Amino acid sequence: MDNLAQSEVPSNLAWLAYWARRGLPILQSSREQLLAALRRADRLNPSDLADIVLKDPLLTAQALRYINQRQKNSMAADITTINGIVMLMGVAPFIEHFARMPVLEEVLQSHPRTIARIHKCLADSRFSAKMAREFAAERYDAHLDEIFISALLSKLPEVLELLAHDADPSAPHGKDQAQVLLAAWSLPQSLSVLLAAPTTDAMPRQVLQYATLQLAGLLDKGWWQPDVAKSLRTMAEVLNTNVDDIWQRTNRLMLVYARNEPQKQGWPAARWLPMLPGEWPQPVAAAVVAPAVVEASAEKDILAERLQALHVAGIQGAPANQIMGLAVRALDEGLGMRRILFALLVAGENAIKTRFAHGIDVDDPARQLYVKLDEPHLLTRLMLKQQSIWFHDSNAATLEPMLPLGFRAQVGNEDFCAMSIFVGDKAVGIIYSDRKGGNALIETHYQHFKQIGLLTSRALSHHPAQSR
Repeated sequence: MDNLAQSEVPSNLAWLAYWARRGLPILQSSREQLLAALRRADRLNPSDLADIVLKDPLLTAQALRYINQRQKNSMAADITTINGIVMLMGVAPFIEHFARMPVLEEVLQSHPRTIARIHKCLADSRFSAKMAREFAAERYDAHLDEIFISALLSKLPEVLELLAHDADPSAPHGKDQAQVLLAAWSLPQSLSVLLAAPTTDAMPRQVLQYATLQLAGLLDKGWWQPDVAKSLRTMAEVLNTNVDDIWQRTNRLMLVYARNEPQKQGWPAARWLPMLPGEWPQPVAAAVVAPAVVEASAEKDILAERLQALHVAGIQGAPANQIMGLAVRALDEGLGMRRILFALLVAGENAIKTRFAHGIDVDDPARQLYVKLDEPHLLTRLMLKQQSIWFHDSNAATLEPMLPLGFRAQVGNEDFCAMSIFVGDKAVGIIYSDRKGGNALIETHYQHFKQIGLLTSRALSHHPAQSR
């Protein structure tokens, strides 16, 4: 156990010794798949078997521990992949050996709540592993299997603690760090290093892995956790991109995982969807809330429903007019915007013109909004990339001279929000909305306005006509 000296905190030697040679159970689903695979072992290749094993962190750990604790000569190399283990053992011998392992659900059959908690923990491990592999691929990591497996084993201490608590009352209490456990099991050092907290001279590979696993753990407690932003920034720095890009890709990974993961994860798929209605974290202490904030809070549930509808419409490839209608409902019913218009590019002209209007009188000049994009002005800039503005008293002196000639005469002198709409990488128009005759716009409204604009662009980009 020489590697244990690398740990910054005292190791739980009794716990490590207890698990040093003790066999691990595997999931019932793993046993069933292994036995089914045995009947066609002559037609399987190592990667087919690896797909089964890597769904079960316990089986993965047992296989790696078994092969790396074998008697080795000085020329033998560490094995870090399931493919490598299967090739060394052979497909049929591998199945026959590991299908005989005890089954978790049988070992804990009288403790259904513990089984559920372990299933939840293993599901978290699978999500962490998929997330780690996704972002490591951006660095063109040469050993993605190591990235995936180290993340898959990152929650083993929690799983073993739950297992020992009910399976063996004489087991030592507590647990230890994952990287210490893997070192004690003689697993390759490359796996345990990826789980250790990075030092100031750590390689980007380790920094990215650690930040990704931290983010995955924080998301389990709620995407609003303050340290989420810290992990996102670290990942963005390593990948040389912006935080929004990392966050959007993380959202996509969460949603794909929620749709595809078997429902043994301890919470419904919607648990991973930001901005859904439901219970929200309570503030630490009650505070006096300004009337405008109270209003925004009251809007939250209906807004969340409208955002969800817009998101689903995009996934289902709804037609453009339906998506526009859902965006209008989100702005109107969710944010309380009184006047809303979509000014879209005019075919053959370098200009935008009102095509959809809501809450605007028939004789209102805003219905005839027509803005040429030949001259540089604020709307021209908006069309260069997807971005938004919030025009209000504090920035009016700066932004007013940048507005297109005649724009105020057509839309009026209200504070407003505007955002460019893109389909893929092509600008197609601008959303404009204001609260004419209503309460003033506040920061909360602007942030949600941007979210609606982004969802609208994304939904339009998902339409089948845009993918051809």
